[in-house]
Amino acid sequence: MKLNSGRLWLRIATYGSAAVVLLLVSIQALIYWQFDEAAVRGALTHALKENGRNVRIDGRITPTVFPYPGIDVEKISVSEAGQPSAIFARAELMRVSLAWIPLLAGNREIKGLELYGPNLTLSRGLDGQLNIADLFQRRSQEGYSVKLDRLRLREGTLLLSDQPTHTDKRLSSISLDAEGLRGTASLSAGALLEDDKRPVRLAINTPLTILDDQVSLPELDAIAISNIQGLGETKLAVSGQYKLNFASLQATGSNVAFTFTSERPSSEVKLTLPQVNASLRELSMPGGTLSAKLSYARSQYQLQAALDNLKLSEGGLYADKLDGEFNWQAGSTKVNVKLNAPFSLAGMNQLQMQPINLTSTITTPALPRGRLIASMAGSLDGDIDEPRLNLRVSGKLDGSDVAASLTQYGLIKPRHEAMLTIGKLDLNRYLPETQGDPVAIFQNTNEIPLDWLDFFDLNGKVAIGELEMGRFRINHISSNVRINPRELELDQMSADIYDGRLQGDATLSRRDVPRLEVKQTLQGMKIRPLLIDLFNFNRLDGKGNGKIAISADGKSFAELRNTLSGEAAFSLNNGALSGIDLVAALKNLPAELKEWNSAAQNDQKTTFSTLSTSLKLDKGIARSQDLKLASQLVNVNGGGKIDLKQSIVDYTMDVQANPQEFARFKGVNVPLKITGPINAPVYALDFNAMVKGKKTEGEKQQALKQQLKKQITTILP
Repeated sequence: MKLNSGRLWLRIATYGSAAVVLLLVSIQALIYWQFDEAAVRGALTHALKENGRNVRIDGRITPTVFPYPGIDVEKISVSEAGQPSAIFARAELMRVSLAWIPLLAGNREIKGLELYGPNLTLSRGLDGQLNIADLFQRRSQEGYSVKLDRLRLREGTLLLSDQPTHTDKRLSSISLDAEGLRGTASLSAGALLEDDKRPVRLAINTPLTILDDQVSLPELDAIAISNIQGLGETKLAVSGQYKLNFASLQATGSNVAFTFTSERPSSEVKLTLPQVNASLRELSMPGGTLSAKLSYARSQYQLQAALDNLKLSEGGLYADKLDGEFNWQAGSTKVNVKLNAPFSLAGMNQLQMQPINLTSTITTPALPRGRLIASMAGSLDGDIDEPRLNLRVSGKLDGSDVAASLTQYGLIKPRHEAMLTIGKLDLNRYLPETQGDPVAIFQNTNEIPLDWLDFFDLNGKVAIGELEMGRFRINHISSNVRINPRELELDQMSADIYDGRLQGDATLSRRDVPRLEVKQTLQGMKIRPLLIDLFNFNRLDGKGNGKIAISADGKSFAELRNTLSGEAAFSLNNGALSGIDLVAALKNLPAELKEWNSAAQNDQKTTFSTLSTSLKLDKGIARSQDLKLASQLVNVNGGGKIDLKQSIVDYTMDVQANPQEFARFKGVNVPLKITGPINAPVYALDFNAMVKGKKTEGEKQQALKQQLKKQITTILP
């Protein structure tokens, strides 16, 4: 028959296939013929007897041929060591695969293991021992050998229990595939870490090498993914090279990196460890670096730190020293904090850094004359689970003594409670710079910066030894403080002010146009230096009491001045009105009568025993109708207005000599008008008052002559 005959090749194919099928059927029949279920069941149930464990099989044991010979064991379970009734592990199906060639030679070599629906409990007792430690002991293997090349798990569950720390975790939906275990294998696994608040998905991929009792993971790549309220999707990635020794239960790692990222806000935290040594009791690291960055709203945060001699144990995480640098940037404002302290995280939630040394530098356009520098020392502690942080420090702030106690609640949108004590605070350093000498505060036209309120939600108390703003100064300030993006509030404020005492409240509300509301009571205060430093007004002197309830709207102090509205009242004792000497003028009448129509003279003043008035303010204009000035020689009654926007005064006063001192002035009233700039007013006779009721120009001139003649005649001898 010809070799290229189609009929020949058809016969060869037919007979060849039949022979292969016959061979396989024969092998399967041989295996089934040699298979003794009772013997296999007995061998399995006694496999771990020397470990004090019972193996129980509640299902069938079935031999398999394809693709590899082996057995399927249904419903198998293993007890805890020395506890026959306590289940350590169970599986719905265990599939054991044997190698073909050794089997034909009469040797049973296990090369593959598959577990379906496995359930395992892994625990650590109070003595620190794992409940699987006995399984790593070498034992004799009669009738079989284990040379795994393939391992597979499906729909597994792992219960983790740690008695020393009283923690329990559950891993479900476990899947694992390991191929090529006799050489350099590839391992991939996934699971779900169940948690009532936030389940975590786990995945791992790595090459794998097993040599005797040592497992090497040369390129581990693991990740944990979860969704945390307020952070969105979060990821924890682990990489590095690891070696595990199951005989000694020791592990080492090199070039280890832990990276945490979050979605909302965008953040990344990375811990890099050149060397890691681990046992069941402790994880030690000679050194490491920590870096973090966070973007939230209009802020960016960065942290870079070096850690020395880290240790992680059941007690927590510890480092001999954390030496780091923290940076915060919001727009053009930058905060740099350098910190140095030992680090303790007991129980993985109780933070302690004591003693901690901090050096802070603030750079912002609101500090045109340089940077704000603070050097402080103290302690930092807190609870990460709440989360809550407590900082207690003291030192220097911009060269002044400072002490602070700060508690922070929350991490993403923190809320603060604080107590702050400052020796001296010069706010001129933190306000836009003015040319030349500091101006009166309500003369400043620069916009008040309020963007910094965006980053605060704070309640607390503040005490300041001395506060300086413009030329305005007050001492021994004490107040409750509330700061948030909407307002700055000073409640129950008290201070020493110009030799007097101030008490009350103040609120600055942040709107499209900021609004200031002030309610204050003043006692025993010197009025002249206060008016100079606030309004550049120096014509009134004295010491007394006052009360104000005002509001204003504006983006600068000048705009606030121009919109001042409300009420104010004050009374002064033993003071003086500068610019004119009413007593001298009265004594020299009529010779000095013409001098009444002149600008204020800096070397002249009218002293008084009391001066009182109440003011109603409306959009920067203060009006009064009850001004009273009393002295031994003269009495003055009057009213008028002070225009703070234009810095002018317009007052009409009725000057009367004391008849007991000046008998010749009895019945003489001198109408006086004060007008012009606040700093240089003009004192003049009020001719309008003298011609009141007269209509024609001739009548007015005649009446004016008669009034002047009457005044002069009355006082002539």
